[in-house]
Amino acid sequence: MYDIAVLGGGVVGCFSALRAAELGLRTVLIDERGVFGGASPRSAGVFTVQLDSPIDVKLVAKSIELVKKYTRRSWRETGFLQIGKEYALRESMESLEKCGIEYKLLDSKEILDRWPEFVVEPELMGVYTKSDLSAEPKILGCELREALNEMEVDIVEKVGAVGLDFGSSEVRHVKLSDGSRVSADYYVLAMGSWTSGLLRSANLETETFLLTCFAYRLDLGQELNIPSFSDEYLHTYWRPWGSTLVGGRYDAEFSETPDLSDVQPPSKSLKMSIKLLLRRLKLPSKPILVEHMRGPCSFTSDGMPIFGHVPSLNNAFIIDGLGGYGLMRGPALGYLAVDALIQRHDFDEYRVYSPFRIFKIAKNNK
Repeated sequence: MYDIAVLGGGVVGCFSALRAAELGLRTVLIDERGVFGGASPRSAGVFTVQLDSPIDVKLVAKSIELVKKYTRRSWRETGFLQIGKEYALRESMESLEKCGIEYKLLDSKEILDRWPEFVVEPELMGVYTKSDLSAEPKILGCELREALNEMEVDIVEKVGAVGLDFGSSEVRHVKLSDGSRVSADYYVLAMGSWTSGLLRSANLETETFLLTCFAYRLDLGQELNIPSFSDEYLHTYWRPWGSTLVGGRYDAEFSETPDLSDVQPPSKSLKMSIKLLLRRLKLPSKPILVEHMRGPCSFTSDGMPIFGHVPSLNNAFIIDGLGGYGLMRGPALGYLAVDALIQRHDFDEYRVYSPFRIFKIAKNNK
């Protein structure tokens, strides 16, 4: 019998388990693919506070703090530059101001003076934040596994959660794919794109949908001294790591099931990503594709995450629907979920993420 069972070994589940272990709870993390075996290692690896809502800005700031606390090798403090016309940057600047986060607004000349590798039209501006990160998700996963082991979190892998046994107001057991069961006082549901399938097995359903998102790693042949950046004018984003850049366009396609295949994304997507990158950076030679990534992302219809108690189940908490910002939002939401569940912290500002807005009766029970 555990104090808490965390279902999902991605970025959300890892930080939930770490927080639970910090609080002295006997903790088990369950994921058939192991730690960082699903969507998390296929993330692009950008951490930036430059988002449009203050609540997201605070979440990412907390996530950066947590990543720095638990890991050392997996990230670089590159800062982040958002390029676009001033009106397109205004919402992000207002959110940064509301959260008390410092930034610099740079005109095109100031950008080029700092980073001559860029090509920036005179009518464009840039918002720069200093402490944002470029992170390598696979290295991050290795470091988080080390931290989980050090904190004596039990890790169950090669078998996954396939069902929930619950009574009138609480989960009693988690059914595993080998026929065994795990019992705990509390449960965190953090399986990302696989969460909806687990809930359907218990005749619960969320109004979520899946997209498969694409990203690329391009070798530039040399290391550039530039920040991670997004291009709101050309609709691309990139982060540096050594002599490579990781990112692409904001590309995705709908999917019926979570896609962890190694099928290369559409060639049109890659060609356009490289074409737009060459419009923004002066490079000595054409970038070479060294890795492509495709990973499942769970979305809600209103674009906001799901964060809160599973309706009618007092001891189960769900984090889902993080969209294309799972790596950035996930550490903070996973960590805070344990405080909400175990310490009964009432995070009023996250009530807009309440699961009650997206849960419905399963279709086969209507």
